[in-house]
Amino acid sequence: MKKLGTLALAVLPLGAAFAQVGPNVQGPVTGGVTLFGVVDAALAWGSGSDADRLRLVSGANTSSRLGFRAFDDLGGGTFAGIWLEAGVNTDDGTGSASNSNNQPTGAGAEVPGRQGLMFNRRSTASLMGSWGELRVGRDYVSTFRNRDQVDPFGTVGVGTNQADVSTLMGVTATRASNMIGYFLPSSLGGFFGEAQLYMGENLSGTATDSDGNGYQARLGYVAGPWGIAAAYGLTKYATTASTGDASVWNIAGHYSFDFGTLSAGYYEDKIDRTTELTGKGFLIGGRFPIGKWELKTSYSQFETDAAGDPRTSKFAIGGVYSFSKRTQAYLTYAHADNNGAAAVALNGSTTGLGRNSDGFDIGLKHSF
Repeated sequence: MKKLGTLALAVLPLGAAFAQVGPNVQGPVTGGVTLFGVVDAALAWGSGSDADRLRLVSGANTSSRLGFRAFDDLGGGTFAGIWLEAGVNTDDGTGSASNSNNQPTGAGAEVPGRQGLMFNRRSTASLMGSWGELRVGRDYVSTFRNRDQVDPFGTVGVGTNQADVSTLMGVTATRASNMIGYFLPSSLGGFFGEAQLYMGENLSGTATDSDGNGYQARLGYVAGPWGIAAAYGLTKYATTASTGDASVWNIAGHYSFDFGTLSAGYYEDKIDRTTELTGKGFLIGGRFPIGKWELKTSYSQFETDAAGDPRTSKFAIGGVYSFSKRTQAYLTYAHADNNGAAAVALNGSTTGLGRNSDGFDIGLKHSF
């Protein structure tokens, strides 16, 4: 059992500053199904130059979810596993949308709205062994991990890394469907990595038959208190005035001290449309435990070379109080500074070009 648990954690993979080792990544149990989840609700307020907004939202500290895991010992050090994980909107009880073709339009495109439970977060089947893991289905893309795992706010809530909010990658910025992925084993002396192929599943013989096809890869190294990883990805789309192949590369790392962990990342996106569009961003952040509290702070920025040279910088600071290992309360404040043609507004508010925005999250989270 211990061997299986170690292997399952290693191939996720870990190794970044704030790796995803929360309540949804417990040690697997063979011969049965494990139910897990997070229920997170927050009061969110946003202020902009045009209009403010107050609402109840879901997942402002950790994305709300409901999931099922099962692992089977096949013998000889090989294991099979399945992972089904659905996004849940705590504020209204609905499910979260998915996308079946990695494209912004068409029959498989994501249609936000009120809907039932969908395993949009992850839906995979795996084979695992000392050689690593083969994973198929819908899952995170490699380049997203370098935005998420070094973000003190976990790419959720008002404090989210601005390079994640403004990324140009569209529907494959976070996850992709129809994916075949491979994860390196944990026995490589600190090295970790993954490679992924995914398909748009279009009929051949058209100008758009490659839309939604893509690949991603990530390689990193972790040793003691520090770690670093670089990633690259490409999703294909037909070239038009507004669309084209979307590519991304990034690099991120962390260093842990006695008083906390500091992290940083650099991110660059490009759309090969008729007139090329490029975006660049960075994040610097940290998490610092203080008794039952954890202080989180970050400064992030993203800009593009679109008309008006839009650039948004965001400062965020927050605190999380742990009542227990499973229940936490939190408060986050963020300020977005827009320049040029940028008009990023926080927590559903609206603001004018080059005008600023502020936002708060106050919430409660329970994990099981």
